[in-house]
Amino acid sequence: MPNRKSIMKFIHTADLHLDREFEGLVQETPFQPYRILEKIIDLAISEAVEVVLFAGDNFHQSQPSIKIQNYFIEQLTRLQPYGIQAVIIFGNHDYYRESVYWIDFPEHVTVFKSETVTTQKLTLKTGERLAVSGFSYQHPHLSVNKVEDYPEKDGSCDYHIGLFHGEFSGQSFAPATLTDMLAKDYHYWALGHIHLANQVADNVIYPGTPQGRNKKETTNLVVLGEMTPTGNLIYFRDLAEVHFETLSIDLSACQTLVQALTFIKSNLVDTATFYSLNLENYETIADHLQEAVDNDELLEELRQSHVIVKLKLMPLSSETDELTKIVVPDLRLPALDLEQVYSLLPHKQEIRAVFEDADFQDEVQENLALFASQHFEFGGTLDEN
Repeated sequence: MPNRKSIMKFIHTADLHLDREFEGLVQETPFQPYRILEKIIDLAISEAVEVVLFAGDNFHQSQPSIKIQNYFIEQLTRLQPYGIQAVIIFGNHDYYRESVYWIDFPEHVTVFKSETVTTQKLTLKTGERLAVSGFSYQHPHLSVNKVEDYPEKDGSCDYHIGLFHGEFSGQSFAPATLTDMLAKDYHYWALGHIHLANQVADNVIYPGTPQGRNKKETTNLVVLGEMTPTGNLIYFRDLAEVHFETLSIDLSACQTLVQALTFIKSNLVDTATFYSLNLENYETIADHLQEAVDNDELLEELRQSHVIVKLKLMPLSSETDELTKIVVPDLRLPALDLEQVYSLLPHKQEIRAVFEDADFQDEVQENLALFASQHFEFGGTLDEN
């Protein structure tokens, strides 16, 4: 049996989507979402961790640009002088194909490239041994339970971690069960794919995406963990430069437009927050406020000093009564016919390959749904998540 003689510190992150921009913005911002990786590497160095675990979807595209590939390697290389290792798997967005990469991974970086579950054994700077089991997607979808293929805990190593990108429901992304995971008796399961943080069990964790890209991604965390002889200590760290926030602002005390503008601005306290604003109880100034919202004057004024994703007037109480008497139309956009779109483009093999990519198709439909939710809401009483 190995002798666990010290604390093994690690960072677990997932779903960086380095080449994905902020969504829903129409104004420029100095923030660059990919720079979250620099903060993760900074934390790894300052905390003197042994290993950084990347649980898939490091990139948003299945063929990331040369520039973003080099940026990834540059940041990973910063770990090497400190004896910190990195372990990487690829997810459904950045499913691995060697042919699209222009980079070599440094020696201190362990990369799982196969869709077959394998185990890699690392010697840490403490001299202890770490076993990591995992796999990478080589296709945008996986319908099989991959956890069944993970081996039992390796008793010859001091620690054993499962690195996994997938879900506990559905059929398309390596559907798994918590029972199967716990049966392996690993010290820790580092999960990816779900963009909201979720501690499924004490040692089975989704950290969520470390930098949210839209108003639905509200938990922007990484895991800073310590494995001790008596168990794990888990700390969640928020390193995000930018956060999305939805504010409901009650204007019932505002008797004039001047008071309303002053009060709204007083609620915008952080220039690193991207706000979605719901204005409520504005009866006294309803007519002029409605006009300023309809012609975007108020929106443009607020955008002088803050990032405003969306500005919305919630229905007044009298309007709510009236709304119950009408039928709310279905404002969902119809599914996009990609075959029809393709017929209008040059018939090249490369374009056909893109349009047949299931991941591309899913992303187009998701973006359409997001556009519809942000621009065609009716009544304002539905949950905006």
